[in-house]
Amino acid sequence: MYNWDDLRVFLEVSKTLNLSKAAKQLDIDQTTVYRRILRFERKTGKKLLKKTRQGYILTPLGEGLAKKSAKLHEEIKKIDMFIENNLSEIFGSVNITTTNVIANVVLPPLLVKFHKLYPQLKLEITVAEEFFDMYKREADLAIRSSDVVEPYEHAVKIGKGAWALYATKDYLKGKPKINSTKFYSDNYFILGSEKIAHIKSTKWLRTKVEEENISLKANSMESIYSGVKAGLGIGLLPSVYKNMDPSLIELSKPDPKFGSPIWLITQKEIVNSEKIKICLDYFYKELKSIFRY
Repeated sequence: MYNWDDLRVFLEVSKTLNLSKAAKQLDIDQTTVYRRILRFERKTGKKLLKKTRQGYILTPLGEGLAKKSAKLHEEIKKIDMFIENNLSEIFGSVNITTTNVIANVVLPPLLVKFHKLYPQLKLEITVAEEFFDMYKREADLAIRSSDVVEPYEHAVKIGKGAWALYATKDYLKGKPKINSTKFYSDNYFILGSEKIAHIKSTKWLRTKVEEENISLKANSMESIYSGVKAGLGIGLLPSVYKNMDPSLIELSKPDPKFGSPIWLITQKEIVNSEKIKICLDYFYKELKSIFRY
């Protein structure tokens, strides 16, 4: 009789052929992964993995088993979702993935309030700029900015955030004001680096500012904010930073044209889970007033 946990470990290893990565994904140590694979091979009486100089490869039997077990894994996930969706008691954890800006600037006060309302529900925040695959349950809920959503996702549009030009009071002393013809030529600006050159705010500011007027290039909004806060120059930031730091001087009217819609996203198969419904309702109501455009 095969142990499902051993099969699950084998399936995870078969995806990357890397014991360390599999261990991290399964939240166990690498030695345990190795022992589980050996135990599984003893049960089958056949080698499933072969070690080479370049790393592990699947044997022919291992390849066939990986394909079969992947299908089984999807069915077991569906069973887990069915059970979860039909539990009346609200408890457990919900993993939420979101961006650095939302996680560090927007969510903290909302998380305090949520914990007071639902102490039995534990939220796990995963910060990532890349999109998690909701179909694979890499996260239960996503709060993200995007112009498109996948058809298998249950997505609720919250609204848009606004952006504005910000600086510190000390930096602005003696500098041209925004309505001056010398505003862009006689000020220093903090721009996004190549990593975020594709976002609307970086693209727009690059059309206004010459290279000699750039005091810093940064690869995240947090770094741009830090540069502004340090007095390095003017930055184009989401206006939620002003909510967090009232000392920032707002130089332009908040404008939503630089942002994409903000969505609450989960997978359609778990949308009726009580704990997911609680999170969707709560964060929609709280975030609607923040991303109100």
